[in-house]
Amino acid sequence: MWAIKRIFTFFDIFTLITKIIYLAILLFLFLNFDIFNLKYKSPHIEKILEENNYKNFDILKSKTIDPIIESITQEISIIKHIFNKKYKKIIRRKNKIHITVSLNNNKDYKYILYVSMFSLLSNCNKDKSFIIYHILCSPDFNENSTTIFKSLFKNFSHNVEMIFYNMGNSFNNRRYVRFSQATFFRILTPLFIDSDRIIHLDGDTLIFSDLNEMYNLDFNDNYILGLYDFFSFGIDYLGLNSKIYINAGVTLFNLKKLREDNKVFELLNLTNSDIKLVNDDQSALNYVLHPKIGRLPSKYAMFNFEDKSDLDIYLEKIRTKIPIEELEESFNNTAIIHIVLCFPKPWFHNSIYTKDNTNCLKRRNCSCEKYHKLWHSIANKTEYYNEIKNFTG
Repeated sequence: MWAIKRIFTFFDIFTLITKIIYLAILLFLFLNFDIFNLKYKSPHIEKILEENNYKNFDILKSKTIDPIIESITQEISIIKHIFNKKYKKIIRRKNKIHITVSLNNNKDYKYILYVSMFSLLSNCNKDKSFIIYHILCSPDFNENSTTIFKSLFKNFSHNVEMIFYNMGNSFNNRRYVRFSQATFFRILTPLFIDSDRIIHLDGDTLIFSDLNEMYNLDFNDNYILGLYDFFSFGIDYLGLNSKIYINAGVTLFNLKKLREDNKVFELLNLTNSDIKLVNDDQSALNYVLHPKIGRLPSKYAMFNFEDKSDLDIYLEKIRTKIPIEELEESFNNTAIIHIVLCFPKPWFHNSIYTKDNTNCLKRRNCSCEKYHKLWHSIANKTEYYNEIKNFTG
């Protein structure tokens, strides 16, 4: 009997210790996560709030930023995290590449983004690179829409991790939005993404190369790298006569420096003001981050030029020149194509040629047949191509 009592006493103590450990784990999760909303408290946001270092907020003499930051900390949450634990040890030996994309409530846009992500994952170095996609979603984003992206994960699970964020209503008060409120989400990434750098890609991109080299480019003390845009009116009307104006659709963000210099708060002051931003957050990024804006090698952000004659027109329109030899080489050997120069976009079947087609560079009727065929040739390799054909008309 004595021996039996000793055994029971031992198990009682063991059970008690187990419960204490279990409660400690629950306490840790409670302090760091909103369990019901999966809301992660970013160490960057917590540190910023603690320091309350808002010295640079008078850039436009607008309202105090405190309520905006408080709103952000309350609203940004993780919707879904897709990750394969089986590859945890393998991943440690790979180069992690953080990439951010925005996803709005347009039910068709998910297909465009899906094709872009498919092109990237199909061309990344499977032995060296591991892609961490930070997908920034509108608050009305339907979680059921993640199904299409799960198929990507299924096919590339050894090379990708996906984190879907509910970005809240941070930019709902803007009176003028040219494209979508979702385009503003990227300026918040220094606050909650635990990385020193990140690539941003718009959905209207096609990727044909591994991006490890691009991801590790030298910033040379700049906040952001991008390709020069020819539509510089985006900041001229704000009174900044700059020779540097980049397109924000393909960019490399220096998150570490943006955090150190509190630039996110200056950007929020501008984007939450009543000032009209012709090109949405692209105007804000070029204005606030001037002059510490660098150029990406053109092969990583090439516009969808029809032919080499477009390169000369492009060079005439931009304010800071790029060597024509570099542009020609990039035209022939493109790592990323950013499809911005023709409307309607090439995923629509009526983009092949109509009298209403417009080329932003030449301001004339044009054919998108080349990029129509290219985009659909990639989309056709995906398992959702039948659905894609239905939405593209």
